Amino acid sequence: MANPFIWFDLRTPAKDAAQHFYSSLLSWQIADDGAIASGDEPWGVVAEDPEASTARWLPYIQVEDLDEATRRALELGATVVQPRSAGPAGFFTTISDPTGAQVALWQAPE
Repeated sequence: MANPFIWFDLRTPAKDAAQHFYSSLLSWQIADDGAIASGDEPWGVVAEDPEASTARWLPYIQVEDLDEATRRALELGATVVQPRSAGPAGFFTTISDPTGAQVALWQAPE
């Protein structure tokens, strides 16, 4: 599949409550550091965000060229929420699409 979702952050002011909810509801394995895994492969994280007024999921979408994808998103009416940043596994830019939904465009390190 072209440009798949590759990671999911749950940013929440109540990390412990969120971890309890999802592990109880879905039997997710959530490590002390918040990493969510299926087997040996993590696919997301529950991250404490004490400044957040509400919890929200942020999906990451893999792109080949982060700068080009960001430029194209802007042409299509998106806004940049967080400019290009380095993460533990690559680079990402968080955008808000024209309807207000947020996603992170992600590129692997070269």
